[in-house]
Amino acid sequence: MKRMIAVLIVAMAMPSAGHCGSASRMLASHLESVKKAESCIYGLKDSDGRGMDCLKLFQALDDSTGVCYGVYHKRSRGVFAIHLAQSTDLKHWKHIGMLDAHASQATVWPCKNGGFLLAYEKDAPNSCWIRLRYYDDLRDLSMGMHAREYDVSRTLAPTAEGTPSFDSVELGKNGLDSSLIRLRFHYYKNAQVDQLARGTLTNFDSWKSEASDDLNSDLVRRGWLGNLGDRDLFEWENKNYYLQETQRTSRDWSSWRLCLCDDDGMVISPLAIRTHQGARAFANPTATWITDPENNRKLVVTYFLLSEGNPSSEVGTMLYVINPSRIFRESDNPLGSTRSGSAGVGRSSRF
Repeated sequence: MKRMIAVLIVAMAMPSAGHCGSASRMLASHLESVKKAESCIYGLKDSDGRGMDCLKLFQALDDSTGVCYGVYHKRSRGVFAIHLAQSTDLKHWKHIGMLDAHASQATVWPCKNGGFLLAYEKDAPNSCWIRLRYYDDLRDLSMGMHAREYDVSRTLAPTAEGTPSFDSVELGKNGLDSSLIRLRFHYYKNAQVDQLARGTLTNFDSWKSEASDDLNSDLVRRGWLGNLGDRDLFEWENKNYYLQETQRTSRDWSSWRLCLCDDDGMVISPLAIRTHQGARAFANPTATWITDPENNRKLVVTYFLLSEGNPSSEVGTMLYVINPSRIFRESDNPLGSTRSGSAGVGRSSRF
């Protein structure tokens, strides 16, 4: 659902011993240690000075230049709109264009056939739903020319379902007409609180969904009594994980936190994220593997830092880079963090 303020979710639950292996502990440490990241940016903006709220990165599968793209939204004159931008260094983002208005919370899946799937939250007065668009190639995406579109009918809540994320995409020999697209999203249960759900779009014309009751019950049991919202799936050392936002108390924007979860979405541990100025409230997490111009693989993490619970110097979209090949120093010396859309770079010359 549309948020006029940024929100992050850190699970305040105790770690689950069965899941806390060395890989997940190392991953949690990297995610928490923002001050040890290779580079870090606060208050990210595009070339037009537009805040890049809830940014999700991606790259073309056949690209070897290291160019990164990002979808994000911004509210202007009361209307949310999704935008597309590109960058060669993660610091400077050239605005390409607007993809849709009355739209937010976008995510992209690069398809093996060269196409791109865009999923986002579409809004109208007093309601929102999930919309998917398919673009034949990067050129069409950059021009905002979609080939197919599908509006997901709400099945779990009467007024609001949104913040989609991709679990998987399978395209058959007939493309979208023989496809399976698996999504996760939230629904506004009883018009009181956001809860987690799953859905599958078959052949781009048949939708089925169900509430993720196991995940919702576990999070509530752990004390997350507010909204359960955005999430992102990523890989670390050949294992899938989710970053999940959770809210401790309903309507308390400063109580948004983040959890590291296993490949099903069950909590492994809360994240005690340490920023340069002590931000506490985080929302809309993403984690995306990119290949830089020198052909190095790095994990780019983004959060939305809302105004409640955070210092004014750490508000808006935050981006930092985890380089697995780099040995982190034990000290917590900041690596040149920057604010208001400029970037602080550690040892990396590009990303």
